[in-house]
Amino acid sequence: MAIRIAAPIALSMTAALPSTSSTSSTSSTSSTAAARVVQRTVLRYTDGADPRTDRPAHVRAGSGLAIVDVPGLGRRLAVVQDDANFIALVDPHTGRVDVIDLPAGPGGVRQFDKLRGNKMDKFDLESLVAVDFDGRAGLLCFGSGSAAAREVVVVVRFGDTGPNVRVVPASAFFKQLRARADFAGDELNIEGAVVVGDRLRLFNRGNGAGHAVDAIVDVSLSQLLKHLDDPLLHAAPTLGAAQAVDLGAVAGTRLTFTDATRHPDGRTLFVAAAEASPNAIDDGDVVGTAIGVLHDDGRTTIVPLIDERGRLLLDKVEGITIDPARPDHAWVVVDKDDPTLPADLLLVQLPR
Repeated sequence: MAIRIAAPIALSMTAALPSTSSTSSTSSTSSTAAARVVQRTVLRYTDGADPRTDRPAHVRAGSGLAIVDVPGLGRRLAVVQDDANFIALVDPHTGRVDVIDLPAGPGGVRQFDKLRGNKMDKFDLESLVAVDFDGRAGLLCFGSGSAAAREVVVVVRFGDTGPNVRVVPASAFFKQLRARADFAGDELNIEGAVVVGDRLRLFNRGNGAGHAVDAIVDVSLSQLLKHLDDPLLHAAPTLGAAQAVDLGAVAGTRLTFTDATRHPDGRTLFVAAAEASPNAIDDGDVVGTAIGVLHDDGRTTIVPLIDERGRLLLDKVEGITIDPARPDHAWVVVDKDDPTLPADLLLVQLPR
């Protein structure tokens, strides 16, 4: 496990700030502050590769991040991957990376990419959130919904004998999300989820062409859990009002949601990337990244993400969670968009 600690950075923020737009129903406010990368960890499984389960030696496209208490292991960073059917469990203190195997896909494989020619078979798990199942820790992992195979929710319940994993086809729920043009625009692409009381707040990423929308919508968490437990008996929960959010742009490329988390003080934080991608499926070049706060009145406050060299971070950040011991720091996971390269876990110091 390679770890680097960055030296203090002197910044000139004028060129690094994302520009903003006034075309949305909400506004974005830039700040002269910045969030800075202070540690970088390359994510490789402690037990290495396992050909029997089609597991590579490294965590691939890190696309979502959450803190969860795992029986027998303790508190871990759970990392979901959009192109590999595994959940990595990272001990941020020791660097150990354990793994939960998710069910295999067509052909019994668990890795999906253009090289194998099976990219469209993947679950495309882009976000996850820790939930409580009657006093037991668990996770909900959401497919992006950008294709039929991606209309799934992976439910993980932790018990004394290990995790229980279910892949739930949730087409009825995703159909509702896709039908809401004020939330999904032309292309549904779920990238973030946070729990707010008894509500689950979902974040759509509008990184494609056409009518691309970044927006949030709330659903009843308890009703969603009932639906996922028995989709035939319990109908999919009704969606609340959607809210469009304009995050501004970097060098002419729109910033779009890539994940969100709940801060211990009750605020909702998010990460965003300015990625020049043509649609919700294909990747593009990243020209800038940012961290922001979504205020209760719908406003956003956004600061740029700065790398170890003091430059605008160009890694595609796709997951965020707050460090419980240091609420002024966040863990952020990076998707390299290359199946041969391990994902990076970044420790980021947040501005005051």
